[in-house]
Amino acid sequence: MIDLIASSFFSLPKGSERENQDSILPVRKIGNSYIFAVADGVGSYAGAKEASTIAINYLNQLKENQLHDINSIFRNIRDKIIELSNNISGFEKAATTLTFGIFNHSGLIIGHIGDCRLYVTENGKLRQKTKDHTSHQKLLDEKIYTKKELKELPGRNVINEAITKRFEMNYDTTFISISDLERNDDNVISFYIMSDGAHQHWEHRPRFSLNTISHADSFSASLRKRIEKNPTDDYSLVSVQFKIH
Repeated sequence: MIDLIASSFFSLPKGSERENQDSILPVRKIGNSYIFAVADGVGSYAGAKEASTIAINYLNQLKENQLHDINSIFRNIRDKIIELSNNISGFEKAATTLTFGIFNHSGLIIGHIGDCRLYVTENGKLRQKTKDHTSHQKLLDEKIYTKKELKELPGRNVINEAITKRFEMNYDTTFISISDLERNDDNVISFYIMSDGAHQHWEHRPRFSLNTISHADSFSASLRKRIEKNPTDDYSLVSVQFKIH
């Protein structure tokens, strides 16, 4: 049996004068599964907010028998974004990234496209379980640059995959068995999904106390407080914590 014991979330714009193009799905129970997500509209194009909203609204309306067909989830979201692009002038380039988790007694299913990230607590640390679809990550994969060298180069936020009318999707699907998910001594496990505006701050200073990292609400409050000092982009986080019996 799985019990949801804590959840926390925030989603805020870079500044009060601009629209927040992120959309989030706080944890929702569907049958015996839990789903949670963050979508980040591709901000340089009109329709970004609408595209991220479409993605989250679709996930929020899923039924239990639809949860394991990840291909259909992504395809149907893209169809709705194509419809948006075709029907509203100026929205032809509307696009969004999307990362979601589906957790049940079998394990964790991750659907991912773009540069939001899903983390899992392991040994008192957060371990990234998604790979960014960005130009920098491609350079890393091809061993052209090291991570240290890339820090000095521009283009960090240039994504090469998104849900959009303009090109086909190449999304990632990952399954982690519940037996492979590390728990603490109380059989508790935490998941975090961050937009790039949030995880860039976390990556810059990934140091919180063990007690903070071990509690979803404390981590959320601490990271938000840190980001608010100098936000560089819209920033969103969904955190969830489960006890496994």
